[in-house]
Amino acid sequence: MSLAARRFGPALSNNARQRMAELRAYPTLETWLNPVTRGLARRLANMEWQKTLDEIDFEYRMTDVEIAGRSCVRYETAGDNSDDLFIFYVHGGGLVCGSPRLNASMVLPALRLTGAESVGVSYTLLPEGRFPKPLDEIDSVYKALLPTLDNKRIVILSDSMGCMLALANLLRWRDEGVRLPDRVVLVSPALDGAAASDTYRTLDRHDPLIRSHNGRNAQKLFEFYAPGEDLKNPLISPIYGYFPGLPPMLVHVGSREVLLGDAARVAEHARRANVESTLRVFDGMFHLFHMHWSLSEAKAAHDDIADFIRKA
Repeated sequence: MSLAARRFGPALSNNARQRMAELRAYPTLETWLNPVTRGLARRLANMEWQKTLDEIDFEYRMTDVEIAGRSCVRYETAGDNSDDLFIFYVHGGGLVCGSPRLNASMVLPALRLTGAESVGVSYTLLPEGRFPKPLDEIDSVYKALLPTLDNKRIVILSDSMGCMLALANLLRWRDEGVRLPDRVVLVSPALDGAAASDTYRTLDRHDPLIRSHNGRNAQKLFEFYAPGEDLKNPLISPIYGYFPGLPPMLVHVGSREVLLGDAARVAEHARRANVESTLRVFDGMFHLFHMHWSLSEAKAAHDDIADFIRKA
């Protein structure tokens, strides 16, 4: 962990301080781009996400299902169920790792707190999952589910690069006249392949997990995803999209994240388009801290998400 990431404010809980001291930075971008080391990097990252499920202290069940030819996961938690609320989860992982199962600690608390039904969609990871393949796979699953959701309120919950895929599809669905979800939750959104946000530079090395290298890592990752494409294409970097007509959105981010700028910009972009948007910045928090359910800060964040979802 960098020296900047080791400095903590007194408002941070002791558990959060300890957790950040224990976290290891994600494998370097070079290890993802190198086919020799990519498999090891994926295993290391996936192991860290898998461990976050050990912090879940309530009963849950995950069932593999196939929808539109894609392997997906149906989530269930113990407790009161809502018959008219459905969460469509799009996981993060930089397009190179993660899955609906491995990242389940992001979505399970929302189910526990709201009683919603939920499905997490899988998509092809890089290098096979070049633009627009993951977009099209998510599109197919969502559209296949719609006939079963006529009487339900739909919420999309996504995190990190999953937010890029979710928001890009929202722009496409709006233009196609497809039924949009009633609400959208974006957690630690990575939305700009040009890495134009100031915080890619000012907060580099302040997050224990992500190294930005002044935005170069984000640019290279988006170039890996969409080689030869205009990285400001809204289907690649949806922060440059036309937002009128999108559903209300809630944006969460930690104050240590290089993605703070993307989060602030997308919330403001939505507001200027007369889209209801709420930005929550969590003091001292790191990338995807929501996945660490044992932290009081994570519980507070999930309570806020649940309140937003219930209003769908």
